[in-house]
Amino acid sequence: MLTFVLRRTLQALGVLLAVSAAAFALFYAAPADPARAACGPRCDSGQIAAVRQSMGLDQPLLTQYTEYLAGVVAGRDINDVDGSAIHCAAPCLGYSYRLHQPVAEALADHLPVTLSLTAGALAVLLVLGLGTGFVSALRHGRRTDRLLSGFTLVGASVQIYFLGYLAQWWLVHSTGLLPLPSYTPPTEDPAAWAGGMLLPWLVLGFVNSAVFARLSRSQLLETMNEEYVRTARAKGLGRLRAHLKYTSRGAAGPLVQLLGLEAGALLGGAVISETVFGLNGVGRFAAQAVSGQDLPAVVGAVLLAACFVVLFVALADLAVAWLDPRIRLGR
Repeated sequence: MLTFVLRRTLQALGVLLAVSAAAFALFYAAPADPARAACGPRCDSGQIAAVRQSMGLDQPLLTQYTEYLAGVVAGRDINDVDGSAIHCAAPCLGYSYRLHQPVAEALADHLPVTLSLTAGALAVLLVLGLGTGFVSALRHGRRTDRLLSGFTLVGASVQIYFLGYLAQWWLVHSTGLLPLPSYTPPTEDPAAWAGGMLLPWLVLGFVNSAVFARLSRSQLLETMNEEYVRTARAKGLGRLRAHLKYTSRGAAGPLVQLLGLEAGALLGGAVISETVFGLNGVGRFAAQAVSGQDLPAVVGAVLLAACFVVLFVALADLAVAWLDPRIRLGR
C-alpha cells in the first residue's frame, strides 16, 4: 500500500507541475504585453513598466516560471504599481495589481463560501444519489425503478441556471418557504448559515446527484450478477442483506472515483451556481478575473482548482485501492 501511495503522490505532483506550466505559459507568455493586461487599462506607461519589472517579464520565460514556482513554495517580494514593496507569503500565487492584494489572500477570502456550498451539495448528492440508485437497483424492472429512473433523467437533463432561478422564484419570492440565498459565516450564526445555503445545496446537489444515481444503479446491477453475490443468495442470504453486505462494496470503486471528481470540481469553483445564487465564492471570483483580464488572479484560480481536483482524485484512488487490493497491486 505504501508503494501505491508514493506512486500516486508522484503522479499528482507531476500533474500539478504540468498544469502550472501550461497555465503560466498561456497567461504570461501568450499575451503581447502581459504587464499591460495584468495592470489594467487605467495604468500609465510608468506603472506598466513597474509591473513589468516586478513580474520579471524582462527575464527569460524559464526564469520567470522558476521564480513563480519558488514563490509558491517559499513566497516572494513584489512591488505594487506605486512602487511599494509587498511580501507575498507562501503559497504565493501571484499578485493582483487590480485588487492590490496577493492572489492567495483574495482566494482565501472567497474560499469559505465555496467550502460551505460544496459540503452541503455533496451531502445532498450522497443521500439522494446513493439512495435513489440503491432503491432503483433493488427494485429493478418494477414500477419504482421506472419512476426513479425518470426522476434522475430529469435531473440530468435540466440546467442548473434554469432550476436555480425557478426554485428561487417559487420557494423564496412566491411562497417564502426558504430565505434568500446568502452566506453567513457559520461561526457567527449557524442557523443563518444553514438557512441561506439550503436552497443552493438542494439545487446543486439534485443536479449532480442525477448522474451519480444512474451510475450507482448500473454498477449495483452489474455487481449483483457477480458469482460471489449469487453464491451468497443461494446460501439463503436475503436480497436486502446481500445488497448491503456484498453488492454495495463491490460497486463502490467507480462511485468513490466519481465522488472525488465532483468534490474537486465543486471546490475549484461552481461558477454557474455561485452566479445564480449571488454567492461570492471562488467560482465567481474566477469568472470576474477572466472578464476583467486579471491575469495573476486567473492563473491563481486555475492552480487552486487543479490542486483540488488532483487532491480529491488522488484521495479517491487511495480509497478505491483500500477497497479493492487488486488496484494497488496493479492487476
